Amino acid sequence: MHSTCFPPAEDEDLIGPKENLTQMAYRKIKEMMFNYEIVPGQRLVFIDFAKRLGVSRTPVNNALNLLAQEGFLDFVPNQGYRVHEITREEASHLYEIREILELGAVESAIRKVNPEKIRALEEQKKRYEKVVADHLTRGRFAIDQDFHACLIDMAGNPYLTDYFREVYQRIFLRHRIETLPAGRARQVVLEHKELVRAISQKDIEKAQEIIKHHIQAGRDYIFSAIFAP
Repeated sequence: MHSTCFPPAEDEDLIGPKENLTQMAYRKIKEMMFNYEIVPGQRLVFIDFAKRLGVSRTPVNNALNLLAQEGFLDFVPNQGYRVHEITREEASHLYEIREILELGAVESAIRKVNPEKIRALEEQKKRYEKVVADHLTRGRFAIDQDFHACLIDMAGNPYLTDYFREVYQRIFLRHRIETLPAGRARQVVLEHKELVRAISQKDIEKAQEIIKHHIQAGRDYIFSAIFAP
């Protein structure tokens, strides 16, 4: 398991001895979803993926089946796989879980905070700030995920971090971004800054207040665009 606060080196994108072809195909396809090369509602043709990834059809089909089991894809009889589109009910449940995870983790994180952990969180904050000026992409969401995962990782429980990443991905890999209005990203920068400050000051109550507002604002932002009446 990689440290959440420090991304893996680029050469780890290569197939390692512990990664088989199915795992590689699974990871690469999921990366395509994060990079918005594959969008919710899109039909997937496994033959095309086999050519693109340079593998046979079997590992690709296995990878698509795994993603379907995890809820990222839907299998449509006589048509194949499509990227799952999130429903309002699913999104509501997932945001509720995310809030519970982060509010619980930040208290433990603050009790265990040290200068090294603060520096790591600052680095993740700066990574997000660098992409805000760019066009809206899933890359920004991936970096936002890393910031929050780094915070949760500070609590010292890797299972919490894994659960958080799963919940985050179940939200952001299953909706389109074309209709999202501009402007929220810059507000996120300010909220991240406030959160890091509260954690540095070991102010649990303030940090939890910021997280609750931050998640609610993000939820409202997403819902206003993808579930507009």
